[in-house]
Amino acid sequence: MEIDTQTIRRLRDALIEGGVQPAASHTAASAPGRQASLERVAPFVETMFLMMVADGHHDANEEAAIRGAMRTLTHGLLDDAELDSLLEACAGRLAEQGVEARLQAVGNRICADRVDRETGFTLAAAIALADSEVAIEESALLVSIAEWYGISTRRRREIPGQFDQAS
Repeated sequence: MEIDTQTIRRLRDALIEGGVQPAASHTAASAPGRQASLERVAPFVETMFLMMVADGHHDANEEAAIRGAMRTLTHGLLDDAELDSLLEACAGRLAEQGVEARLQAVGNRICADRVDRETGFTLAAAIALADSEVAIEESALLVSIAEWYGISTRRRREIPGQFDQAS
């Protein structure tokens, strides 16, 4: 599957840039608002985490891209400590349950919403390309993500380049 497209490269670059810059300070939000934001981004963060560790290691750009995605998705509401905690929880669930069980659980959580399914897939593609090369394990995981998240073969081929012609 070809994911090294202008669209995915632009997304990857924006996420990495957003993740390496210091987090903007934000006004304290109510605990329920923070919790709701955390719950909303959790499936996307877990999808990106699974992609980050798919090839057996992760580099600084992959983690920066995840951090940038979380900051973007929550408009900076959640801080780095909350992301670190979320990533630790992802690692624990992965160690306990394995990749396929985690993909099934996340897929079940987001499969009802087409935009969420495709967003998770697209973010995973950006993480796969974050270190500028897509390992065989990452490519295989993208196929599994598409299957568990209910993305058709046609859409998984279209998504990576869908905005290439627009620019």
